[in-house]
Amino acid sequence: MAAAPTAPVAPRIPAPALAGLAALLLITLADNGATRMYASPWSLARWAALIAPVAALALRGASRAEALRLPPAGWLGSWSLVVGGVLASAWLSPWRGPSLIGAFTPLAAAASFFLVYDCVQAGGAETRARLERCAGWLAAIIAGTSLFLWVRLVAALPRGPDFLRTAANLRNPFPLGHSNYTAGLAVLLLSWPVRLARQARGPARAAWALVAALDLAVLFTSGSRGGLLGLAGLVAAGLWLARPGWKQLAGMGFLGLVIVALLAILNPRIREISMPRDPQAPPDESSVQRSAMLRAGWSMGLDRPFLGWGPNATPHAYPAYRGHLDGGVEDALELHNSPVQLWAETGAIGSLGALALCVLAAAGASRNQTAAAALAGYAVYSLTDWQLDVPIFAFLAAAGLALLAPPARGPASPAAGKAMTAATLACLGLAALGARPDPAPELNVRALAIGKDPARAAEAIALLNKSLEADPDQEIAHFNLGWLLVTRDPAAAERNFAAAALIVPDKGGVYFGLGLARLNQARANRAADALALECLNDPLFIASPWWRVPELARIRAPMLARLARMQAEVIARLPADRWPGGEARYMAALTGWFAGNAPASSVAAVARTWERRDYFLANAKPPDPAGARLRSYRRERSAYPVLMRDLDLDRPIDLYDVQEDSRFTEDLAFLFPAKGWLPAPLMVSLLQADLALR
Repeated sequence: MAAAPTAPVAPRIPAPALAGLAALLLITLADNGATRMYASPWSLARWAALIAPVAALALRGASRAEALRLPPAGWLGSWSLVVGGVLASAWLSPWRGPSLIGAFTPLAAAASFFLVYDCVQAGGAETRARLERCAGWLAAIIAGTSLFLWVRLVAALPRGPDFLRTAANLRNPFPLGHSNYTAGLAVLLLSWPVRLARQARGPARAAWALVAALDLAVLFTSGSRGGLLGLAGLVAAGLWLARPGWKQLAGMGFLGLVIVALLAILNPRIREISMPRDPQAPPDESSVQRSAMLRAGWSMGLDRPFLGWGPNATPHAYPAYRGHLDGGVEDALELHNSPVQLWAETGAIGSLGALALCVLAAAGASRNQTAAAALAGYAVYSLTDWQLDVPIFAFLAAAGLALLAPPARGPASPAAGKAMTAATLACLGLAALGARPDPAPELNVRALAIGKDPARAAEAIALLNKSLEADPDQEIAHFNLGWLLVTRDPAAAERNFAAAALIVPDKGGVYFGLGLARLNQARANRAADALALECLNDPLFIASPWWRVPELARIRAPMLARLARMQAEVIARLPADRWPGGEARYMAALTGWFAGNAPASSVAAVARTWERRDYFLANAKPPDPAGARLRSYRRERSAYPVLMRDLDLDRPIDLYDVQEDSRFTEDLAFLFPAKGWLPAPLMVSLLQADLALR
C-alpha cells in the first residue's frame, strides 16, 4: 500500500530573522518611530531590523538540511539590478558614507523577499495562509495603536466651539510620526483583513470586518489626499482582479466611489484643499512644495542619469537645486514621489530594476490577488510620497512581491544556495566597508554651539570652514559663518551671505547680513541695496527694531528708494490677476504707507483680504515706533537632525539675532506677506543683478 503524501513543510526560520521581526515591530509601533529609529538607543533596533534578514538569508543559503529555493531568472535578475544599482550608486555618490548607510534598507528588503519566497514555496498553501493571517494581525495591531494614540491626542484638546472642527483637522501621525506614513500603512494593509473577513464565518468574519473598518478610519484620520488616491487604486485593482459580473462590478465600483467620496467630503482638510482655488489666493503650500520637489528630482537625475546621487543622498544634493525652485522647502528629506526619488537617487539603473519588479508583479497578480491589490494601491499612493527608506514599508512591499513570484523551474539547488550566501555576504561587506556618517552635520552643530562664545569664535569659524570643504552647498554653514565673520572679516562674510542666499533665496536675515557686511566695509549705498532685498523677501523687516540703530537709520531712506524700484520691477514681471502679482502691488502700497508717502486708502484699494481692507479703510496710521514691544531671539533649526538622519545631534541654533516688534508679529501680522512670498527664481535674479554691480 502506497504511503500517503506528506504536506510540504516550510524550512525553519533562522533565529536572526525572528530577532529582526521583533526589532522591526519595535521601531514601527514606537511613537514617532520613523525618526526615533535614528536616535540612540533606538538606532540599535533599526540596525537589528536591517541586518537580521541579510544574516538570515546567508545562513539559509548555507544550510545543508534543505536547499534554498530561488525564484525564476527574471526575478533574480531584477533584484540583482536593484541591489547592484543601489550599491554602485552609493559607492560613487559624493556622499559615499551616508549613502552606503542608506543602502542597507534595500539590501534588507531584497533579503526579506528571498526568505519569504523560500518559505512560501516550501510550505505551500498553509504557509501562505499563515502569512495572510500575520498580515491581518499586523493591520489590527497598527490600526489599534494608531487610533488609540490619535483619540488620546484628540481628548487632550481644549473644549470650545471649535473643538469638533479642530479635531477633524487634526491629522493622525501615529504610530510612525507622520500622517503620510499613517496613510501609506493603511493602504498597504487594508486588503488583508478584507480578504480574511471574506474567508471567515460567524464572529471571526465580524472581527476581521472590524479590523478593516478600523484601517479605513486610520486612513480617514490621516487627512491624506494621496491616501485616498491609493484607496481608489486598491479598490480598482481589487475589482479588476476579482473579475465580477458587470452588475456586481457596477455595484461594488459605485460603493467604492461612495466610500472614497465620503472620506474626502467628511475630512475638512481634504475637502478644502480639493476645492477650486481663487487664482488670486495664495496657492496651497503643500502642492507648491511637491511640485518644486518633482522639478528638483528630475533635474537631479538628469545631472547623474545612470546611477543618481546615491540612496538617502537627497538632503545633501537638494540644496544645490533649491534656488531655482518656486516654493521649494529649505531642505528635503525626500521628494514626495517614489519614481522621481528612485530616478534622482539611483538613476536609470535603479529605476529599471524597480520597473522590472513592477512588471513581474503585474504579470503574477493572479497568484495572490490580495497582495496584488495591496501593492497596486500602494503604487498609486507612492506617486505622492517616498517611504521605502522606512523598514516596515520596504519589508511589506518585498513580502507582497514574494507572494506574486512563480515557483522555480526545477528542484532547489544546493550550489545556488551557496552562491546566494556568497553574494549576500559580499553585498553586506561592500555596504559595511564604506558606511560612515556624514561629518558635516556634526561639525555644523558643534560650531553653532560654541560660536555663541566670542572667545571661541575662531574655533567655530574653523569648524564651519571644514564643513564647507566637505560640502560647499550648505546654507546653514555659509549663513552662520557669515555672522561669525561680519565684523572680523566683512569681505569674507559678504561672500558667505551671498552663497547662502543663492542656496536658499528666501532665508530670513541673509540679505540683512549681506547689508551689514557691506556697511562694515564702508559701502553704505551697496548696503542699502542688500537691505532692500531683505525687505522684499521678508516684508516684516520694514518694521524691524534694527532700524533704530543709528548706522542703519541713516540708510533707511535710500533703502526705501531702492525697494520701490525693485517692487516696480517685480510688478512688471508678475501678472496682476495672479498671486503673487496682486501681492506685489499690495506690498508696494504697504511700503509707501510705512514710509509716510501714501494714504491708508491707497493700500485698502489693493488689499486682497478683508482683514487688510478693514484695517486700512479705518484710515489707520503707521504705529508709533516709540511704542514698540521688542522681542529678540535666535532661530532653532528643529528639523535639522531629522534631515541629517541623526537624532543624536543637538538642534542647531542660528547665530543671527532676530529682533522683532511683537505688535507686528502678533497683533498686525496679517498686514505683511509671508517671508518668501516672492518666487525664488525671481528673487535669485534680483540677487544676481545686485551681485553683478559689485
